[in-house]
This record gives sequence, C-alpha cells and structure tokens, in this order.
Amino acid sequence: MRRGECGDTEELRALYREVADFIIAARENLNFDYLMNSVSMSGREWKPDTAIRAGATWTDQALRWQRQGILLYDKRKVYGDLPGSITSVILREAKAVVASYDTLVNQWQDEYADWRRRKEQWERNHPEYMRLRDRFRRGEEERHGRFTRRAERDDAYLEWLKANPDLAAWRGGEAKVVDLDEEAERRIARAKRWKRASKRAEEFFRVNPELYALHRLHMQYEREFVRRRKRNNKWREGFKLRPTFTMPDPLLHPRWLLFNAPQTQPTGYKDLVLPSRAGRAGSIRLKLLVDTKNNGKYPSDWVHVSYRADPRLAAIRREQATRQVTRGRERGTQKPVVRYIFRDDQMGIDRPVTIKGARLILRGLPPRTGYVLSEEHPPRGIVPYLSLTVEIRDLPKTKRATAITISDTGEKTKSGKTRKKKILPDGLVSCAVDLDVHGIGFFTRAISGLPESEWTHDGLKVIQSKHLDVGHLETRGGYEIWSAGPTLEHIRDHKREIARARRKRGKPVRGERSHIRLQSHISNMGEDRFKKAARAIINEAWRGVNLRTGDEYPRADVLIMEDLKWFNPDAIRERGINRMLANWNRSHLMAFIEQFARDAGIQHGAMERVSAWGTSQVCSKCGALGRRYRIERDRDSRRPVLRFASLGEPLPLFACPNPECRGRNQTEPDRPFTCNADHNASINLHRRYVLGERAVKEFLALPKDRQAKQKRLDRIDALLRPALTRLHRLDDSDLATPF
Repeated sequence: MRRGECGDTEELRALYREVADFIIAARENLNFDYLMNSVSMSGREWKPDTAIRAGATWTDQALRWQRQGILLYDKRKVYGDLPGSITSVILREAKAVVASYDTLVNQWQDEYADWRRRKEQWERNHPEYMRLRDRFRRGEEERHGRFTRRAERDDAYLEWLKANPDLAAWRGGEAKVVDLDEEAERRIARAKRWKRASKRAEEFFRVNPELYALHRLHMQYEREFVRRRKRNNKWREGFKLRPTFTMPDPLLHPRWLLFNAPQTQPTGYKDLVLPSRAGRAGSIRLKLLVDTKNNGKYPSDWVHVSYRADPRLAAIRREQATRQVTRGRERGTQKPVVRYIFRDDQMGIDRPVTIKGARLILRGLPPRTGYVLSEEHPPRGIVPYLSLTVEIRDLPKTKRATAITISDTGEKTKSGKTRKKKILPDGLVSCAVDLDVHGIGFFTRAISGLPESEWTHDGLKVIQSKHLDVGHLETRGGYEIWSAGPTLEHIRDHKREIARARRKRGKPVRGERSHIRLQSHISNMGEDRFKKAARAIINEAWRGVNLRTGDEYPRADVLIMEDLKWFNPDAIRERGINRMLANWNRSHLMAFIEQFARDAGIQHGAMERVSAWGTSQVCSKCGALGRRYRIERDRDSRRPVLRFASLGEPLPLFACPNPECRGRNQTEPDRPFTCNADHNASINLHRRYVLGERAVKEFLALPKDRQAKQKRLDRIDALLRPALTRLHRLDDSDLATPF
C-alpha cells in the first residue's frame, strides 16, 4: 500500500496509500483492524468513526468503492474465522515495523539537513582553505590513495607538505618550510618506537606553525565532512547512507503474539489469577488456535493455562472496585472493575498497578524456515514464556518541586549561552550527596527560603546529616555480621586478575570473547553495588527517620548531585583505586540514581546537577575560603602532626579561618569552625544550587597564577595552624600518640 503496488487504477492506489499513511501516523491506541475494515469488507456501508474524528479525508472515497464491491482484499476470504485478537496483532505489528523505519528515515533526514547546513557554513567561514582543497585532493591522488586517518603520523604526508612550500603562505605569509634541526632529531630518536611518528609530526609543526594551522583545518574538514570511517556505510559525499527497510524474518526477528488486556477489544486474555505468594503458580485464560488450518478454518477457543510465576508478581494483589461510565448508553452508571495494587517495600507504600497485554514468547525454535508445530514437528525443546506488561506509575512530584521555575536573565556566559536563573519557592526541601570513592558518600537534608534567624548555615537550615555506606547483614556461624558488600577493592582485584589472564592468553582473536564468566562476575558485582547505593540514597531522601526522636524528616523536593562533567579524577588519590575505576563507579551510580529518583517522584535532572567545583574548599557556614587537613604520624618522631592538603587533595577534615565563623553555635569563642570535609562539601552542594556561583565566590577569586595561589593558601595555613594545634592538643608533650 505504501509503495503503490495495491490497486488497479491510479485512484485506488492513491486511496490505499493514504489509508496506509493514516494508519502508520495514527496514535498507538487506534484499532488498526477496525480501520482496515473500510477497504477490506463488502456488504456494509459505514465509515470508521475513529478516522472521521481524526479529520481523515479518505473515508468518503473508501465508502464509494466499498459500495461497488471494489476492495483491497476480502477480509472474510483472507482471514476466515481467524479470531480478531490475532488479526489485530498482525496489523499492529506491521504498523510498528513500518513506523520504526519511518522514524529512522525522519531522523536521518534531519541529521543530513543539519550536516549540510554545517558544511556550507564551515566552507563560507574558511574560504582560504577551500581555495586549497583541490591541492589536497590531487596530493592524495598522486599518492594513489588517501592519507591515513591520523595524517600527522604518515611520513608521506609530511614529505608532501615539504614539497609544497607555497602552502605555508596560505594566509599571506612567507612561502617557506623549516626543516628539523639536530636537537629535534635527537628528541625524536629518544622517543619510544611507537611514538616516533607522532613525535616527528609534533616537531615539524612546532617549527612550521602556519602549516600546522592549515593541517588542523584540513583534518577537521576531512573528519566532519569527507572522511569515511566505514566505506560501506558512507556516501561519497561523506555522510552515512539513508536507512534501508528490511523485512523481519519470522525466526531471526520474531514478532511475538501480544494478547490484548480484558478492557480492550478484541479481548486476548481473561481470568488472570496472580500467585498468592512467591513460589506459587498462577493461571490465565488465553484465546488460542486449537488446530491447524483445515479447509480455510482456524478453530480457536479459550484455553486455561497455568504458569510458574515470577516472585515479584506475588507483591501484586487484586481488588474489586467500581468506576463511572462516561460514554455510551450506560453513561453515569457505576461499573465493577478489577484493580491491582503493588506493595512497594522499598518505599513502604501501596502503589496502583496497571496490567496490560500478555505476550507469548517461544524460545528454542530451530533455525529452519517454514517451521510449523504439527504432529510431524512436535514442540520438542521449545519453552513457552508468558510476559505480562506491568505498569507502575511514577510517584508525583511535590508542590514545591513543581513550583520551581527557570527564567532567562538576558546575560551571556563566557561560552555565549544565555544565562538562566532559578526561582525557588520558600521552604524547599533539598537533599544532597557528596559522593565518596569507597562507600556512598555524605548525605544532608536542608531547607532553603527561611528567615535568617532560622539559618544554621549560609542561606540554609540543615536538618539532617548522615554518612551512607553500601552493606548488609550476613549470617555466619549463627551470628549476624555487617558486610561491606562488593567494594571497589573487590572489583579492582578482579579487574587485575582478568587483565593478567588476558596478557597470558596472548593477542585476542577478533570477534571472540575471553574469560566470560569472570567478566560477567565483575559486571554483576558492579551492578549490585550501584543499585544498593542508589536505593539507599533514594530511600533516605524519600523517608528519612531521626534516630533520636523517631520522627520522619520531610520528603525531599529536590535531589542534588554533582555534575560529572566537572568531576576532576586527579583529586582521587585513594590507595589502590585508579582514576578510571573511580570515574566508572560514579557514572554508573548516577545512572541508577536518576532512574530511582524518577520512580520516586523526586525532581532530578539537568537543573539539579550542580558543579562541585570549589564546594570542598569553602566554608558551608560563611562561604570563606578554608582548608582541608588531617592529623598524621611523623615519620621520624612518630608523633601526631598537622598536615594541610594541596589544592584538590581529599583529606578528611575541614577548617574555616573566618573569625566571625569561629564562635557560631560553639561554646569556645576562639575555637575555629571544623567539621568533616565530606559533610562540608555536601552542604555546599545545597548552597551552590540555591545561591549559584556566589556560594563559592571566594574560591573563584583565587589567583590564576600558581605561585600567587599558593601564597594565599600559605597565609590561611599560618592563620589556622596555631588554633588547630591547640584544638587537637598537638603541642601537649604528655599527649599519647593516637597511632
């Protein structure tokens, strides 16, 4: 119908094409079998109300051909007595396949149009290079092929540049190429063997800056608008090919039968019985074919099926309820319906559940075309699965979360983007987590928008502080002990083990996987760790409990996390944990946090991702620039000494040098404000979200020069050292060493 192959006349072909386009572009809840009746059933003069309400223009034309008995196909002859629960699935799956292809084509067209627009804009902005574009093309033709993808590693490319010194004058400079001196040749010779080619290019372009600028433009143009990474998937023009439509194979890409829910027409299943508890079986009635084709007949019947249920289905219970009919003859009356309730043990609440279609999946079909279950081909080795679509709606956001608005200030950032401003409601409850390497991190809950008399920190009232860990209780030898679970040290050791095993194995074979079980174990350990950590954070934000009083804290409106775009792995110097493993841990953890936060109705997104830059360097009470420090053992005297951190070093304690901050909420007026460094950074995430860059203005005001910056930090160290020495009693000669 889409390709115009149906219909004897041009008018009929246009009609069928319009019907197909309407069906594919229609909403998902339309009954496609019902729409196809207008061009596949004779003897009934009617037009589909669904199409009329949608504003379709082909209904009158279809009715005219229907009266004349001219149809796309005769539904009664083609379908026979095949039940509607199967015919509707056939059309629905066909629509899904074609609609997915249309989506890919539309996406490709948008990408291609954007690519063409960027290419034309680039060529207009760089006319000097475009005048030399043919020179590069002829140079590749003289070489009988293209320069390599990393052209600067190709000696032939550098020799070609040397042979064309006029290229150095592409911006009006001198047409001259400078050769490498003896010192540069010695530096190249000292480089490692596999780095000598790139080192030679580096030295060559260092003494020929004009050629380097031209080279960068050439490689940018080749990479974005010309170069073909995969020859079979690129146009000569330089862009990927238009998607092609592939007919789905019944065995390689099966479209499993989906039975409609009881509230839809035609009904595909009914009498669903869920298991009463884990380990029990359930039952369902399905509309199935009970025999193969026999003289054009497809006998079907309701078949009672028992199934071994997933344990999670036992958490869903069935309830009888009523609903008010809003349409039809029974409008305004109450009708009994069945509702399902899911007990969410993590949240501690009951949540409504919608059970939709049931999909029958057959695993173990042999790879043979035309395979049919019959007496000659019994279903040996084929395992049937029944997949129920269970929809649990996300919890709604709080009123304060929905009241958050973003407005444009009209100002521009350094990158040219429009600066935006958040407008937060009073009494907003926010939770922030400063992520740790080994455990989860430090969790704080704060309220913003309160009068200054209620502040505990700058602009905030912090009501909860807690350090979160990944772990659980295990029973060993009759005793319950705390287990830290899969730590990064465990994952690190397994990664080293698999690296050693792969080195011994030698060069890997292309397309072959090695050490599958160990790699799967590492993945499972990581997923277990990420899910437990994310669940602990979301549960605490949803329903935290004060362990002293037993009262519940207010539910979080906003969950604030640090933006990994600004995450600096150089600050991670934990023993045995490399930067890659630390970054891998954080990125996977953030993915699960977003998923669980969306389910719990907690506002989380790009707006709540704040930069952690400077949050560990300023005081959360007053905003002054402070210092992280620790008490460690001196190597010679074995006595405890005070050591301040270098900028970005993750030491455990924080101290503020501000005199006005020293006596706040403390009995000793000359005592500096000190706290756990992760606790301080977590509260600063709140301040960064509420106050913006003003929260870390003292850190941003540090000099850019390294020496000047160090002098400023040394002055703070000199101011803090006497007070911290007295605080920790490090000048007491009688103090026993804590080590």
